[in-house]
Amino acid sequence: MKRIHVVAHTHWDREWYFSDNEAFIQFSYHMDEVIYALENNELDYYYLDGQLSILDDYLKVYPEKETKIRELVEGNKLFIGPWYTQMDEFVVAGESVVKNLQIGIDMSKRLGGHTSLGYLPDSFGQGKDMPKIYNGFGIEDAVFWRGMPNEVTKSREFYWTAEDGSKVLTINIRNGYYAGVALVEGEVYQKKAMLDLVSQDNATDIVTLPVGGDQRAVDRNLKEIIQEINEQFGAEYQIEESNYPHIFTLLREKTTELPTVQGEFMSGSVSKIHRSIYSSRYDLKKLNDTIENRLIFQLEPLMLLADDLGIPFKRELLDYIWKLLLKNHAHDSIGGCNTDKTNEMILARYKEADQLSYSTIDYLVRKISESIKGIQENDLVLFNTLPYTRTDTQIVEVSTKLEKIKLFDERDKELEVQILSTEKVYAGEVRRSESDYDESKYYYIHKISLVKEIPALSYLIVTVKEQIEVNENVETVDFKETMIENANYKIIFSKGNFSITAKEQGKTYENCLFIEESGDEGDTYDYSPAYHDQVHQLLFDTPDVSVENGPLLSEMIVTGKWQVPKDLEARKAQQTNAVIDYTFTLSLKNDSKRIDMKLKINNQALDHRMRLVVKTPVETKVSYADTLFGIVERENQDPHIHDWKKLGWKEEPTEIYPMIHYSNIHDSATSWTVMSKGIKEYQVVDNNLFITLFRGVGFLGRPELLRRPGDASGNQYRYIPTPDSQVLGTLEMELSLLIADVFDPVISQKEYQVYSVTCPYYQMQTLNRFTNPIQYFQSNKVDHLHDLKKFINLNDSKLVFSALELSRDEQWINLRLYNPSLTEAVLDEKITLPTESTVRFVDLNGNILESLAKVKEILLGEFKPGQIKSISIER
Repeated sequence: MKRIHVVAHTHWDREWYFSDNEAFIQFSYHMDEVIYALENNELDYYYLDGQLSILDDYLKVYPEKETKIRELVEGNKLFIGPWYTQMDEFVVAGESVVKNLQIGIDMSKRLGGHTSLGYLPDSFGQGKDMPKIYNGFGIEDAVFWRGMPNEVTKSREFYWTAEDGSKVLTINIRNGYYAGVALVEGEVYQKKAMLDLVSQDNATDIVTLPVGGDQRAVDRNLKEIIQEINEQFGAEYQIEESNYPHIFTLLREKTTELPTVQGEFMSGSVSKIHRSIYSSRYDLKKLNDTIENRLIFQLEPLMLLADDLGIPFKRELLDYIWKLLLKNHAHDSIGGCNTDKTNEMILARYKEADQLSYSTIDYLVRKISESIKGIQENDLVLFNTLPYTRTDTQIVEVSTKLEKIKLFDERDKELEVQILSTEKVYAGEVRRSESDYDESKYYYIHKISLVKEIPALSYLIVTVKEQIEVNENVETVDFKETMIENANYKIIFSKGNFSITAKEQGKTYENCLFIEESGDEGDTYDYSPAYHDQVHQLLFDTPDVSVENGPLLSEMIVTGKWQVPKDLEARKAQQTNAVIDYTFTLSLKNDSKRIDMKLKINNQALDHRMRLVVKTPVETKVSYADTLFGIVERENQDPHIHDWKKLGWKEEPTEIYPMIHYSNIHDSATSWTVMSKGIKEYQVVDNNLFITLFRGVGFLGRPELLRRPGDASGNQYRYIPTPDSQVLGTLEMELSLLIADVFDPVISQKEYQVYSVTCPYYQMQTLNRFTNPIQYFQSNKVDHLHDLKKFINLNDSKLVFSALELSRDEQWINLRLYNPSLTEAVLDEKITLPTESTVRFVDLNGNILESLAKVKEILLGEFKPGQIKSISIER
């Protein structure tokens, strides 16, 4: 006899084809019904979708309900957490996932405690690193629906493991988190058919049946229905109200019967997985990347440094910014599969988080700089917020009264600088006519590049000295064949084509960069080729090329126009009647291992996709990309690409894959890595990397796509236009190419971190009071700025730096590292501290795993493949 464990729940999308405000109104009444049903024994248990953000919103308006909620949670009737939001697993940073759980669990403490369950029932696929993240929070159970292919395991219950040995007991929900609605709403034969279906493929006699759905009202007659079903089908099934902790307790008694699986799950064999949602609303995804990187690699380390100097760490402010960002990490929100109205609200949250985060950095660098003892007018203070010594070229702006400047280090040695531009600006009161301006009130803003070694997690002072002479202009040349180079690369542009010489390899790669443009008759969930498609190979075929060569930075700027079909009708008629203006800039910084690229376009075409094609000599059947805390190997051709329809899959398994920060292909001779700021999608075709720059579509969901037959996703009953998802107008895409002899994921991730965040800086001057929006206002100095503390340096580490965070009690600095390798352990890694300190190892939530007492040298022990460790150092 099968024992059917009914779990009453709701799945609450914060926003989707409705806004979060619209959803909140329903939730404010829904939560009252949940409380009533539990207090009056209409339900024994209720699971609130595993996320705290909806309760956070509710309690801001109804704070008097907190006591009742806490009583129900403590009484094991209402189950909440551990997430703050139901997030995506493939396009947000690993530290965002950690913060999501940290903030969710912290909030749940005051509400009676969280459910220790990795619950992501509707995420579009499952990331391979989730078991080790869950274990890092003491979570040993998980529930999900989408992504699991039948060929991995037939069992709905299994152990899911990661490379480092982390393991979670997992339930893969059969037919979705809404499967049990038929129990409530179906006819007798439908109820029986549903029970028969969900009872298939179970490893034990324990069957999980969630009863609930999207924004579904409380099923107040559930007890009566269960009693009726037991009376009708009691010979085959025993049905009872249950909850996930109880179910997992029962499953653990039968562990010998459960299989073990490993890896990521993104198959469309049993459910839609939306394998090309990673390129919907590129503009929003780029903002997300910018803010994530700023919070992880700039703001929190800078707040920590400022706290050491005497400027208090503002935990509440940091959490508030993270919450804004995490609300946008809900799977539909970050996916971009929303109405335009909803995406406008998502954009508003991004703008708020963006302004709060950069303003905090601006305030802190100013406060610290102005408080440094002995600081002088025109001194430039450079901050390094990473635990590496930075020696890369920095680009800064300084303001001076005179036009000619030189820069000097702390020993009064002149630094090599490159003046990129100089602008003459008026500092007096504005008038209608510039002829009324006082010549004595002009000053100059210089954009300059410089190289100066900046110690890890520290700052240094560079002095700007004004000179009498006039600046030398940067030479600009205009040739039919143009070239830039540095110590590692030489790039030649000729007749629309780029050739790159990798000097270390002694090889030149011809015609290796171009754009592919094609139709997209998909929707915000999925790319799908147009029914009548044209695919265009767009070269940079233009005579408008300029080169700016310098000792620290060289740039090649190619400007032109592309002709493409304006819309699907024009594509069908084989017309190219839309013009897309473009500017493509390639930059080589001094000694950089990267080729930085920026493509700016004015998108004037509808329903199309544009991809950067990186033509490589690599011969391989697999590709690699970074994941939340590691890397993943993927097949360049799916084994079911030709028989998926015959097998009845929900969508074509096109080899379109997600990347968080970079993708790579390599062989024994060479390695090619493309990293990006906000671009999340790649594909390997004929050993060439196709990086999806963006795609534009006009509907939330469309039916009968070539790649996804059947009903429309999102809303099956009406077309919902999304003209904003055509992303018309100006778009800027930033990427970087790294060509090396071998693929090293540690070097790749470190290069990305240096690429993704600059060094914050502040110049002591009063000429330009608008370097940031708040510099105009007065700020008091810190009375007694503490001495700058030395911190650890990870220059030579074979591990990836992931985060530097202050513990919630503010007594410890937590440093997080991980080994990204799929197969190789890292042995004998150690960290040398500036002074002897008490050290301990903690989990991802800061709980103590092992205390080391006072040491000066931290022996990190073995880092297994994929393993994460957090080292906690007493302040």
